[in-house]
Amino acid sequence: MNELNGADGANRIGEVSVSDVALLAAVLCAVVLLSWGSVKWLIGYLVRTDTVDRPNERSMHSGTVPRGGGLVVVVLLTIALLLLSAVSSRSLLFLGLAGCLIAWATLGWSDDKLDLSPKLRLLIQFVVSGVTVVLFGWVDQVHGVGLGWVGPLFTLVGIVWMANLNNFMDGMDGLAASQAIIAGLTLGTWFLYLGDTELALLCTVLVAANYGFLLWNWQPARIFMGDVGSVTVGALYAMLMVIAANRYNLPVLSLGMVFAVFIGDATYTVLNRIRKGERFWLPHRSHFYQRAGLSGVKHARVVLIYIVMMVLCSLFATLSVLYRDIIGLMVGFTLVVLLLAAFWVRSLEREKNKRS
Repeated sequence: MNELNGADGANRIGEVSVSDVALLAAVLCAVVLLSWGSVKWLIGYLVRTDTVDRPNERSMHSGTVPRGGGLVVVVLLTIALLLLSAVSSRSLLFLGLAGCLIAWATLGWSDDKLDLSPKLRLLIQFVVSGVTVVLFGWVDQVHGVGLGWVGPLFTLVGIVWMANLNNFMDGMDGLAASQAIIAGLTLGTWFLYLGDTELALLCTVLVAANYGFLLWNWQPARIFMGDVGSVTVGALYAMLMVIAANRYNLPVLSLGMVFAVFIGDATYTVLNRIRKGERFWLPHRSHFYQRAGLSGVKHARVVLIYIVMMVLCSLFATLSVLYRDIIGLMVGFTLVVLLLAAFWVRSLEREKNKRS
C-alpha cells in the first residue's frame, strides 16, 4: 500500500531544479502539439462513424458536433502512466492509476456510443471507485476531524461525485477543458514543490492534452469532450486528490477549493433539483453557467468569467497549502466568489424577466 500511495516519492520539498522545469516545459510543448493533431484527425473519424451530439434539453449548442474528443486526452494520459510505471520506483502506483483510468474511459466511451442506462452506469462507477479506494486508500480526516469508518464511504462517494460533476459541467464550449488545465497547473505546481516530479509530469501531460483539445473546443466548438473525457478526467482528479491527501497530508479543503467552482455549481444544482422533485439525472439546463447563457450572456464570456473564478479559487487553495493557519479565511474567500457568481446570474435572470 505504501508504494501505491507513493511513499517513495518526495525528498526535495521546496527545491525545484532547472532540469525538472525544462523537462516539464518540453513535455508540455510536445504533448500540446500531439494532442492538437490527434484531435484534428479524430474529428473526421467521429463524423464518419456518426459519433455526434445532437441538441437536447441540456444542450447549449445548435447543430450536430462530434463527441468523444476526450479520447485523445485519455490515450495520452495512459501512455504517460505506462511510461512512468516503466521508469519509476513506484511502478505499482502508476500501473494502478493506468488501470483505473482505462476502466473509467471504457465506461465513458461505452456511454458515448451506446447511451447506457443511468442505473447501470452508476453501478459500474461505484465498482471502479471501490477498486480505487482499495488501491489508493481513503481520506481519513478533514481539517483535523477524524472520519473513522465514514472515511472509506466518504471517499467512495467523493470519487463518483467528482467524475459525474465534471460531466455535468461539460455543457459549454471550453468550460471543462479550462477547469482541467487550471487544476492541472495548480496540482502539478504543488507536486513539483513537494519534490514529486513524476506526479508533476503526469499533471503536465493532463494540462497539455486538454489544451490541445481546447484549441478545437473553444466556441464555436468543432468537437466535444464526451463522457470518455469528462468523466475520466474528473475521476483522475479524484484519485490524485486521494493520493495527495494520503501521501503529502495536503488539506482536503485546499484540494476541494481547486475545484470549488465546479463542485459548488453542480452540487447546488443537483440538490435544488432534488428539492423540487425533479429527476436530476436527466438532461437539463439548470446549472448557473447554463442559466447565464440563457440570460443572454455570450458563451465565451461566461467561460471567461468561470476561468477567472477558477484561477482565484486555485490561488486561495495554494495560499492555504503554504500557510495552513489561514485555511479558514481562504475557504471564506472561496465561498464569497461562488456567492457573488450566483447573485450575478440571478440578477441577469431578473433583468431578462423584466424585459420579457
